[in-house]
Parts: sequence; C-alpha cells; structure tokens
Amino acid sequence: MPILQVYTTLARSQIPARFATNTAQLLSKLLNKPIKAMTICVNSDQIIYHGLNPGIGAPASLSTLQNIGKMSADLNRTATQELSKHFETELGIKPTDSKFVFIEITGDQLGLRGQLRSDFP
Repeated sequence: MPILQVYTTLARSQIPARFATNTAQLLSKLLNKPIKAMTICVNSDQIIYHGLNPGIGAPASLSTLQNIGKMSADLNRTATQELSKHFETELGIKPTDSKFVFIEITGDQLGLRGQLRSDFP
C-alpha cells in the first residue's frame, strides 16, 4: 500500500489533470505492486524553502514515499532518479529542486477499511 505525498510550490492550476494517475503508474512499475494499491496525494501552493536555491522562486517539491516492505538503497536510488525525471517532465521541477524521503512501514502502521493492514487475511 504505497503512499506518495507530494508537496509543491506549484499552484493547483499548474498540476496536470493526469499527474496523480501517471505517477501511480510509474510507482506501480518501480515497486512491482498493483496500481490499485497506490495512493498519491498532491499538496499544491506550499511554501518550501531549501538551501540550494533560496529565494529564487523556482518550482520545488518535497515528497515522502511510505511503503510496506521492499525498500532498499537500490530501490530508493532508482525511485529518486525516475521520480525526478517524471517531475521535471510533468511539472517542470528540476531534479535539483526535488527532494524525496523514503519510509518503510509495517502493516501495523497503516489503517484502511476500518482495520490495520496487518489484520487483513
């Protein structure tokens, strides 16, 4: 049950209608998990400061990917590269202005459909 939260300085009107769907398709391939398991949340109009380009006003993003299992340095490296390219293509955010945080969670840390994921049969 991967959950990608994207925070961006872009206005809602600058985010393509299919961005979440296209991002879910990319994550599905990267994580080898079904697209129906993906959750993508895009938070626009954020104030983001990062020391690389302070005050320049270029579009920026900060994203957190939470996933049950399957996280590793190799996967995180590949995901960073692929998501950076994807964000540049779809949102116009340069790789230098995107940051990613990867968090491996357990089924005990994810509630859905009224129960914990670890309680599913």
